[in-house]
Amino acid sequence: MRSQDTQQERPDITVVMAARAGDRQASEQLIRDCLPLVYNIVGRALNGHSDVDDVVQETMMRVLDGLPGLEQPDRFRSWLVAITVRQIRDRWRRGRTGLTVESLEENAQEAVPQADFSDLAILRLALSGQRREAVEATRWLEDEEREVLALWWMESAGQLTRGELSVACGLTPQHAAVRVQRVKERLETARTVVRAVTASPRCPDLATVLTSWDGRPSALWRKRLARHVRDCPRCLLSSSDLIPAEGLLAGLALVPAPVGLAGLVLARALRANSAGATVGAGTRTVNGASRTARTIGRLAAKPAAAAAAGAVTLAAAGVAWYTAAGSHEPAARPAVAAPPSPAASSVAPSPKASASRTPAPTSTPTATPATTAAVRFFGRHALRSVDNPGDYVGQSGRLGILGPVGTTSSPTTRQAATFTFVPGLADPRCYSLRDATGRYLRHYAFRIRLDTDDRSAIFQKDATFCPRSGSTVGSVSLESYNYPGRYLRHRDNLQLWLDPSENTAAYRASRSFVLVGPWT
Repeated sequence: MRSQDTQQERPDITVVMAARAGDRQASEQLIRDCLPLVYNIVGRALNGHSDVDDVVQETMMRVLDGLPGLEQPDRFRSWLVAITVRQIRDRWRRGRTGLTVESLEENAQEAVPQADFSDLAILRLALSGQRREAVEATRWLEDEEREVLALWWMESAGQLTRGELSVACGLTPQHAAVRVQRVKERLETARTVVRAVTASPRCPDLATVLTSWDGRPSALWRKRLARHVRDCPRCLLSSSDLIPAEGLLAGLALVPAPVGLAGLVLARALRANSAGATVGAGTRTVNGASRTARTIGRLAAKPAAAAAAGAVTLAAAGVAWYTAAGSHEPAARPAVAAPPSPAASSVAPSPKASASRTPAPTSTPTATPATTAAVRFFGRHALRSVDNPGDYVGQSGRLGILGPVGTTSSPTTRQAATFTFVPGLADPRCYSLRDATGRYLRHYAFRIRLDTDDRSAIFQKDATFCPRSGSTVGSVSLESYNYPGRYLRHRDNLQLWLDPSENTAAYRASRSFVLVGPWT
């Protein structure tokens, strides 16, 4: 059921009529009212964050351009969603985001991969458990399926009616219901696949099926893996507690649009409205102001930006913009001293492990500024859990886990629990952890896994961790470089994830490890 608050968020018909008549203030209000819905529909349909902002901007420009011809203001919402869907389909046909020559030139030096929309939803809404799995499952759908899913998601969250969904799809309510039901079934199938793939320990038969998988979710692999899950009692049992998706999505908030996106849309609208009435120096002033707004918007849209709201007055525009200060890169981090030797830890080593351990060469320098060389702990180490002293950071296939390692463990198990600490791929003041096969520990959709370096900027940031003090003397925590405030930690099922910080003793212990000598 649609909540009263959601009803109040709908654009008032008087605002629509005023904007249609050319009232600039009403147009700005309309943009602010509609932007969250458009952003979430486009984001979930495309799931590529680097494309989403551009498609949202084009959608809002078409809405503003077509507003004077809207004959039924009371049907504005359905009209808006239909335009949004058409823009999504246009983007698919082009095979790439449609950019103007000017924006191509301005973005030529900004080919930095962005987090996809699923990552943003998980991060910004702090999703966990089955809601997180449902978002991750959307990666396994085809483009056309994600389009319908995006609309149904908004309906389940109380943001759209079934009538508005039907109009957007160009279908009768009956046919729309059939289409939605098919997509729901594929989403549920994808959820069982996500549960099976992320299970620890993983089904041995499924592991065999996954030997040729490149690690990228796709509709093709969803179909292949679904056949196994459907016929495997073990995999079916692991997904037996899944809650219907409607129950997970009901009342779920919208993903907040980037702070600067409204400024980008308003800047383009302002420039378009001023193009016919302003010439000479005035035109240059407005265009310069628009470029400023776009630059600010790009900074604000960065997922790791430290947003600080402030008003910026655009020259010759007379419009106040809320902007964000900061950059995509995290702030300079102070170098952290190496932890004391294992002997100094308040947690005694596991008796089984200590019998075959080689003490790691360590020292205990004081912390120094980032500009000063600090004694580091490069080289081969094992990471022993503080709250599970017999368990170590290791791997199962391509996924990071916390598991027991001892003198009776196989050479493969001991090798999997030993990592070489090297200067961070994204920042040499931090660290990257490489295993014996050359793969790096990194996060993907906040799940810790091991992958080969593909030389991309996003991989290098995902594989870089900055040391912080642990929960006990001599222990260390590893903070994500590109998601400050998130730490590598083990959950209750001993899977390794990148989770946001919590001010509890249990959380601090689960993200704390003691560096000890490598397993031999």
